[in-house]
Amino acid sequence: MNKPKLGTFSILTISPDSRLMGLGVASGSTFVGNRVLHAKPGIGVIATQSYTNVTYGIKGLELLAKGLSPKEALDELLMADLGRELRQVAMMDFKRRRAVFTGCEAPSFHGEVLGEDYVVVGNLLARKDVIDSMAREYESSSGNLALRIAKALKAGSESGGDKRGEKSAALIVISTEKVEVNLEIDRHANPVGELFRKLS
Repeated sequence: MNKPKLGTFSILTISPDSRLMGLGVASGSTFVGNRVLHAKPGIGVIATQSYTNVTYGIKGLELLAKGLSPKEALDELLMADLGRELRQVAMMDFKRRRAVFTGCEAPSFHGEVLGEDYVVVGNLLARKDVIDSMAREYESSSGNLALRIAKALKAGSESGGDKRGEKSAALIVISTEKVEVNLEIDRHANPVGELFRKLS
């Protein structure tokens, strides 16, 4: 039986002063925020996508909270996952440490970009420029972290985005103490645009 292809592009970020972290996602799948984005104030953020296994988000945050680095947490979860080559996972903590994995069986085009204070990952993309455009937009922007994330998602969508187009999007920003922003847009003709409207 053929598995459904689940295309998604995401960005994980940390503010210059390390007081805020955020992540955003857009996808041709529905309810993408419920599965892909995982965040815990004071701990970190995780995006788990491409034949999504939510264990990476749930258990990953637990491992980070226990003091493991993102690399240590991701390595432990990958070792336990027989389907790891189907996964794409990115983790980041408030210490600015990062870890990324893209399995060889993730739908193409798939890729990742690691910047100084962000990670962009995507799969089943129309072209490589999707994640490159997201990275360029994030690097050239400043100010409000939620808006910077939304701008990066918009750049990704306008560069081709998910091969199927986008149906849902979500965005989370956390501080060391609480969830600052939590938005989910589902079954929408322009979910990334709707994120901007909600943020305005």
